[in-house]
Amino acid sequence: MIRPLTRTAAALAGAVLLLSACDSGPGTARPAPHPVFSEPLARQVHLALRHTQKAGGAELRQTVTFTSGEDRAVQTLTGRLDFAGSRGSATSRWHLTPDFPHAARETILGTPQGPGTGDAVGRYTVDTAAIHYRAGSAGYWLRYAGDVEPLWGIDSISHLRGTEGAIGGTLLEVLSGVRPAAQRAVPGGGRSYRADFPLTEALELFPYDLRGEFVPAPLYDHLPSAPVPLTVEVDHEGRITRVRADLTVLLDKKAGGALAGVTALHADLVLGRFGAPEAGAVATPDGRVLDAASAVTPTDEARPGECMDLDTGMRYSGLVARVPCAGPHDGRVLAQHPLTGSYPGVGEARERAGRACAGGTDRPRSGSHWYTWSSQGSWTARGEGRATCYLVSTAGATPPARTASAWS
Repeated sequence: MIRPLTRTAAALAGAVLLLSACDSGPGTARPAPHPVFSEPLARQVHLALRHTQKAGGAELRQTVTFTSGEDRAVQTLTGRLDFAGSRGSATSRWHLTPDFPHAARETILGTPQGPGTGDAVGRYTVDTAAIHYRAGSAGYWLRYAGDVEPLWGIDSISHLRGTEGAIGGTLLEVLSGVRPAAQRAVPGGGRSYRADFPLTEALELFPYDLRGEFVPAPLYDHLPSAPVPLTVEVDHEGRITRVRADLTVLLDKKAGGALAGVTALHADLVLGRFGAPEAGAVATPDGRVLDAASAVTPTDEARPGECMDLDTGMRYSGLVARVPCAGPHDGRVLAQHPLTGSYPGVGEARERAGRACAGGTDRPRSGSHWYTWSSQGSWTARGEGRATCYLVSTAGATPPARTASAWS
């Protein structure tokens, strides 16, 4: 005999049936965890960086702004990264307002990259084998093979090569070790993170010679340093779309420094158009390519009659690129004069070079005339200095900074 169910038993049976209906059977897949947002907060920015790299490639635009009162020096970097192919291409354009401090301008640019105090442009492509650099006014590329060692404490062209992406100096370089302090949701299903990173890592964003104008970094990584604040935005798929950093803490307020008049420093990176680059999206050198190993030479080793361009991409005004005189060029060497004795200091070296060039018989009757003198390292290594007298082309090229003067 089968007894009827009690009310309690009937209720329990209904609950079991309801749970069975809601339970996903073996043929129903559970939602996969998010590659970034499902992980602990402390790891999410790091994972977002890796997820961005797995996208294959991205377009980038970064602005770095030095502020001095109402004046600005702004670098705009635009290009394409191919993460999978470990290569990239970019155009760097500096724009400085007319009254931006001259000493800061020279220090930031490293060497004049164009006429006057307006725009300064350079293009470069980077891969694992070489860096190709093309000055804005040049009709050729300079090919620097492998890693180029710094020259006399001046940064080499290799500062253009990055670690997290082929292009160096972007905010991607600091994200691997960032630990977010807070997050919030943003429209579209993404997230925004507030975090900071050590000052020592911020210095790595800049060329070696420029770092000397910032606040000194701690001698050891374990010593405390001022944190650099930043925000990171990630889209709903976990890819980094924007990074903003307030780098003002890097500025050294000491009197007499080249950047003493600079009051703020900010960087803003935007990434987009993710995916494997289409054919031609990552630029490759077009036209004439010169081997930098033979084309680039110290100014005081350029021979009379040779023509030269002043922008080698090396951030060092003591280097020039030999180019044919039949084509466009920044200057033509008129003469070389020895400066005997030991290195006398910058002031005396300048005066002696000026007298040597002004007293020469090789001076033409017209044009803009300039001279340079050997650096202390070159002077000491050679056992004497050398004055280089040259004629600047009528195109208005700017003479090398800090080591050149006009002669009349």
